Amino acid sequence: MSKESNLLLGLIVGVTVGGVAALLLSPNSGEENRKKIKSVTDDFKKDLDDKMGKLSEKIDGEVLESMKDTYEGSKDAVKKEYDTLTKKVKALEQEIEAKIQSLKKSVEL
Repeated sequence: MSKESNLLLGLIVGVTVGGVAALLLSPNSGEENRKKIKSVTDDFKKDLDDKMGKLSEKIDGEVLESMKDTYEGSKDAVKKEYDTLTKKVKALEQEIEAKIQSLKKSVEL
């Protein structure tokens, strides 16, 4: 599991255990406990939403960086191959031109 997954799992387990303990040990009435639970749950949901948003941004950033790296690597490889092929084409053009000149000389003789 990733560190973020472990953190999230630990957070959920901790909140659940704390909530159960608070209910069992609370001297408050059921209505008061329900209000407190709703408040804590709302706070937890907001905190979880914030953390998930940050995690999503981080993952998006990492994916984007990975895609950029892959693109740059591919771009470099394509440019290198293009340069190699261009050199080969120029060499072939020179070879063909030399053969044409040779043929012209043989026809003239």
